[in-house]
Amino acid sequence: MVDHSETYTADASDAPISASAPKNWFSWLTRVGPAIVVAAVVLGPGSIVSASRVGCEYGLDLLWVVPFAGLLMIGMTMASMMIGVCNRKTLCQSVADTFGRPAAWIVGGSLMIAITLFQASNNNAMLMAAGGFVGPSTLDNLSPLAKTSLLLIVNLLIIAIVVLGRRDLYRLVERMMAVLVGMMVVAFGLSMIASQPSISEIGMGLIPKLAASGETNSPGDTAAAVSWLSIGAMIATTFSVAGAFYQSYQVKEKGWTQADLRVGLVDSFVGIASLALITGMIFVTAATALHGVIDPSELKDASMVAMSLEPMFGTWAKIVFSLGIFAGAASSFLVNALIGGVVFCDAIGLSSKMSSTSVRTSTIVALLLGWLVASTVTITGIDLVSFIVIAQALTVLCFPILAIVIVWQLQKLAVRVPIAIKVLSWLGLIVVLALSARTLWGLLS
Repeated sequence: MVDHSETYTADASDAPISASAPKNWFSWLTRVGPAIVVAAVVLGPGSIVSASRVGCEYGLDLLWVVPFAGLLMIGMTMASMMIGVCNRKTLCQSVADTFGRPAAWIVGGSLMIAITLFQASNNNAMLMAAGGFVGPSTLDNLSPLAKTSLLLIVNLLIIAIVVLGRRDLYRLVERMMAVLVGMMVVAFGLSMIASQPSISEIGMGLIPKLAASGETNSPGDTAAAVSWLSIGAMIATTFSVAGAFYQSYQVKEKGWTQADLRVGLVDSFVGIASLALITGMIFVTAATALHGVIDPSELKDASMVAMSLEPMFGTWAKIVFSLGIFAGAASSFLVNALIGGVVFCDAIGLSSKMSSTSVRTSTIVALLLGWLVASTVTITGIDLVSFIVIAQALTVLCFPILAIVIVWQLQKLAVRVPIAIKVLSWLGLIVVLALSARTLWGLLS
């Protein structure tokens, strides 16, 4: 076992980024990074599809859900950041010290299993991103073996170049995610501009309300019930407790201390606001260009969203939107596996620094297991819904546990916590519990 009190002791090659307070806003902005990584992993193809389908179905009526979910994510991410810079122990180590190592195993193990299954979805997402460029029909013509071989090459390249090839892995990841988030901002921003949305309608969409439209499938169904399901889906894709949980580890990796609290607050706001902004732009594009034009059920994956824009704006729009999809898939692909590797190692008492052999090994395992699950689905033709149900069930167990740990540790901080962060973190916990209860009810009924 590794003593976590020594886990983040810096040496000459791992010196923390300047602990002195920045002198101006530009200095602050040049030091942001951890929350950008969180935003990059949260905004994957699944979020793109969810925002597009809800916008396509309801127009701008549910646009307000995006900033609401963004606020919850900002609050939970800020809370995790404060825990990371103010506590010497990591989150899993605090759990182990208070409740015993098996309790930490539950936290890290459930997250690692869920991450592995989500990584399988990320493998399929890479194919979706390629489908946006060459067309889904071209990919359909490939044999299952050819698809799995292509995905294996992608995984092996990431393992060779990123996981094994660099010692300063965190700095490389941070720079890569900043570039990919920038690509998403440009790509989805251009798509939104091309859709020529109404500013006044956007303003009306930011007013909280249930959607005024929605089809009913039986006498017991209502538009309101459908709206609530869509609201829950939108919140779940933007408000990722796993991403927020990982923030506490990132700030330790970066070497931040209590002197960097103000920088951390700015970082959390800028990073997660970028996430909400990109999600909002995708939502507005779908609501403006696709609402009332195509059936939302046709948007089965991210590549279909890109293909749907081509008849209205031309091939350039499909390519630009596909670039954003690729950036989302690539960012989620890498950091998702790192989250599993870092937290799992910490949970079992090993070093959780990215430069450690244990984290690199666990990350490789997460990458290869994700590829193996995706390959099994592709080759055998197993129903994807079965895997989605398993992932949902694990999320029900995992995310509330992570949220409880964050809120619990936030209350124990010796420093003053802004009231807004406390309120948002508690509200986020309540929302996660409600969404989990609703998901569990659906799985059991």
